[in-house]
Amino acid sequence: MKVVIAGGTTQAEFLVSMFKDKKNELIIINPSESVADTILKRYHVHVYVGDPWRRYALEESNAYDADIFVSLCPSDTDNYASCIMAKKCFNARKCICVVNNPKNVDVYKNLGIDSVISSSYLLGQSVRSESSVENIMKTMSVENDRIVMIEAVVLSKYAICGHTLKEIRFPRYCSVSAVYRTPDVIIPNGDTLITAKDQLLIVCAPEDKDKVTKFIQREVPGKAATELIADAVSHIIPTSKKDKKDAEATSKAIKAEEKEEAKAEAKAKKAAEKEARKEAKKAASAPKVEEPEPASKLAEKPSDQEEKADSKTKAKKITSKESK
Repeated sequence: MKVVIAGGTTQAEFLVSMFKDKKNELIIINPSESVADTILKRYHVHVYVGDPWRRYALEESNAYDADIFVSLCPSDTDNYASCIMAKKCFNARKCICVVNNPKNVDVYKNLGIDSVISSSYLLGQSVRSESSVENIMKTMSVENDRIVMIEAVVLSKYAICGHTLKEIRFPRYCSVSAVYRTPDVIIPNGDTLITAKDQLLIVCAPEDKDKVTKFIQREVPGKAATELIADAVSHIIPTSKKDKKDAEATSKAIKAEEKEEAKAEAKAKKAAEKEARKEAKKAASAPKVEEPEPASKLAEKPSDQEEKADSKTKAKKITSKESK
């Protein structure tokens, strides 16, 4: 492979050390004589001293038909000019341009540079990826943002947990490339079971990234945590008889616990109903307490003495009439 390294200091030295021992044809162009001497002394590689954005420098260094052309100059415009010159005039297969200003990444890509690298831009992408969805979902772009790779951690509450890929039916715009289940890497097929804490490596287009994320994070509606755990345990594929027994025992224990809770609730309900009936019966059998009559009615009623006096006077009248 023919590699042209244009400009740079420590970055250039690092790339020389990487490609020197791999039977590659190295062409190094550097505008600084001191840097050229350092590389020559340390790595015993010939360095052409000149400006890589100059046509004559590329001609004299024989930079034609390079498989990779990397420009590491301090100036973004110098790097852009070097890459365009190498691509248009010297038939470089792939040009990599390093920039200091992250705003130039998209601009230079649109202007025809194959790959534009900015340390600040990569740092921002990495921070955004690491902090997204609480480290559950990570994304990485490759091939100049034309392909997105999503690393998703499966939680027990997700609808895809406990099902095979054949049952899940992922959308056509994405593909599950690998499943990492500590400590194994699984190349999946339709019968691959997705369990909690699995890490899925999913490939899709950039415009479908949000749709894929929403599809993975769908939750099971109205399902209790104990049911989710029981489902996960019942779907685990044991690797040995002991694991199988442990899984069955765990599943039975969960179901038994749910039954005991249901029985306890039913018992408490019956006791409450019995107590309510008892109170109602007690209230019905209790003697009725007569309410005292109002004072106005008591005033209207004659007293006992008055009633006796009236009865005596009536009796006297009757006897007097009889005697007559």
